[in-house]
Amino acid sequence: MPPAATKYSDAVRAHWEANRLDHALAETWKIYDAAAGDRAAKALAASLLKANPEGITADRLPALRRLLNDPDIDPSEIAPAGWRFLLRFSDLFSDSLSGADGQAATAQRLEANAFARQLLAQDPVTTLRAETALTQLRRWLCLSGRWREFPLSVEALTRQAALNEGAWSFDTDERTQIEQGGAAEIARAYRPIRPGGDGVSAADEPVTRAVAEQYEAWPYPQWRRVTVHEPRTLASEVSKIDPDGPDTIPRAAEILIAGCGTGRQAAILALRYPDAKITAIDISNASLRYAATRCKAAGLDGISFQTLDLHRVGELGRPFDAVFCTGVLHHLPDPERGWAALAEVLKPGGVMRVMVYSKIARLSVRALRAVIADLDNRAVDDDLLREARQRIIQRDPERAPWSRDFFTLSGVHDLLLHRHEDPFDVTRIQRALDRLGLELIHFKLPTHQANARYRAENPDDPLHRDFDAWARTERVNPRLFAGMYDFWCRKPVD
Repeated sequence: MPPAATKYSDAVRAHWEANRLDHALAETWKIYDAAAGDRAAKALAASLLKANPEGITADRLPALRRLLNDPDIDPSEIAPAGWRFLLRFSDLFSDSLSGADGQAATAQRLEANAFARQLLAQDPVTTLRAETALTQLRRWLCLSGRWREFPLSVEALTRQAALNEGAWSFDTDERTQIEQGGAAEIARAYRPIRPGGDGVSAADEPVTRAVAEQYEAWPYPQWRRVTVHEPRTLASEVSKIDPDGPDTIPRAAEILIAGCGTGRQAAILALRYPDAKITAIDISNASLRYAATRCKAAGLDGISFQTLDLHRVGELGRPFDAVFCTGVLHHLPDPERGWAALAEVLKPGGVMRVMVYSKIARLSVRALRAVIADLDNRAVDDDLLREARQRIIQRDPERAPWSRDFFTLSGVHDLLLHRHEDPFDVTRIQRALDRLGLELIHFKLPTHQANARYRAENPDDPLHRDFDAWARTERVNPRLFAGMYDFWCRKPVD
């Protein structure tokens, strides 16, 4: 980051850790303005907007639009702030008119609002108020037959449907209209064409095959771009969290991604560690095709994608300097056995980054699943996923899940109707590490605020290695690991 901007970075961190997000965002805009085009400045602005989408102000619309369309920035970090901007500062969803006249006025405003249409085309809508208004607008366009008058809006809604995979609900009248075949163009704003899986799985066991079938039909997660940070080496990153550890990670590290899904993590790591050699395996061919397509679009041709059950990872025939396994182990029939297979291919001195569900944090998801428990005996299809989602919204819109997974069909399936889930707690992780002969070198907290609190409460654990402190922190804030537990471990040098 240029010297003119660097002086603000400490102020940003101090405000962020103290939960003064508006102040942190204000300092970030100073960095962004002083370093136009700098990747680090853009990434910092994106991360603050993701953390504080409500903090967007009217004068920042030009910067917001640039970031939304920037090839170096993940649009999912920008879009929520964009919708909040429109809800606060525009008349796009004005309530001044009602009924057909009100919907016609909304259609006219959307047709004239290029920023709103860009938001629809870049990322799934994750603001329920905006989704509700746009679902009503789509219904009016379809049933009134006036969709032909608003081609730009219909195109934007069609691109949104492709992104959310048809997650928005629709009623019997709409279904009849789009199935009659006379409204083919507006129909694409309801039911996007999705490539189907080939049904072929590399999985050996029934549970794993069922999970593979899920991801064949609904590859997860959907993504378009990832935020590009300044490149580094894996060795330099490991040295920060394990400063007294052995110098065993080469610059051109051999990295394995076990359960790469649709390739988002592969893209992030390839951009973060450009000298690394990355192998990415998964049991779903549909997910791997998605991954290869997206990574190629990002100019990342060096990743080796292979269809392989991680239990058979030894068949790759070589060890790795690092293994990344995110959101996978808790979907295995025996998570510890799968973890052991990964530990076998890790070189002595190699590192592993693991992310798994927290049993405590998933209690809120279990409560949501209770609302749709009667749907478990039905075969999962798009209609069932829409029904499950709509039931939760109607129950209490204010308590709809915070996760962006709730706003796509593949995400709803993964979040609420997954074929198999076996979450962890801190004690189970500790036992598994001991059994596998792996050493914890760092556990990560999800926010700057949580890191500041942890430091204040546990000054004797600067490297985040105290399991008891980790467990205490979660007991105080049971939702802290709602994303997942996230930790690094190392295989001791022989």
